[in-house]
Amino acid sequence: MTSHEPPARPDPPGAPRHGLRWGIKASFLDYVRRMPGSRGTIGDGAEPVGAAEVLWSLGPRPPAATLADATHAWAFVGDVRFSGHGGMMFVRLAAPAVEVGPDGARLTIAGEAADAPRLPLADLTLTRHTTPETEADGVELWMARDVRLTAAGAGLFNDVYAAGEPLEPLTLVVPVGSGALA
Repeated sequence: MTSHEPPARPDPPGAPRHGLRWGIKASFLDYVRRMPGSRGTIGDGAEPVGAAEVLWSLGPRPPAATLADATHAWAFVGDVRFSGHGGMMFVRLAAPAVEVGPDGARLTIAGEAADAPRLPLADLTLTRHTTPETEADGVELWMARDVRLTAAGAGLFNDVYAAGEPLEPLTLVVPVGSGALA
C-alpha cells in the first residue's frame, strides 16, 4: 500500500495512540498484494501499522447510532482504498465508527456519497480490557476477537465473502469515558 503524508499526532509522545487498530482481513490484503496492477491507498487520518494493520485516528464525535439502545460509540477518521482488476475491484473503508449496545457491537463505515447512510460492515463481540494502569494513563482498551462480516459488508467485497465470515480482530484505544452515551 502507498501512504499519504501522515497527519500530525495529537497524542503526547510516549502516550498510547488513540484510535481503532484493525487488520481488516488478512486473506483479502494478501490477495490485493499479489494482484498485478493492484493499488492500496491510505490517508486522511489513517496510517499503516506494520505490514498488516491500519490505525484510524479517533475522530471528534460519533455519528448517529445504528444500534438500538447503543451505550457507547466512537468515531474514527481515515480513508483506506483498494483497487484492482483494471478498476473492476474497488473497496473503500472510510470513517469507521464502533458502537456498543446491549446485544453486541457493530463497526460501520461511511457510505460512498456524503449523504449516504452508514454501511454496517461487521458485528463484533467487544470486551473492555481496561486496567488500573491504563486508566491511570487516561485510556480504555476495548478488544474484539470475534469480528464477523454483515450481509451489507459482504456486498462491499462483491459477495466474495459471505455474511458471518470472520475478519481480523480489532482494538480500540480511547480516552477514559469518551464513548459513553448519556
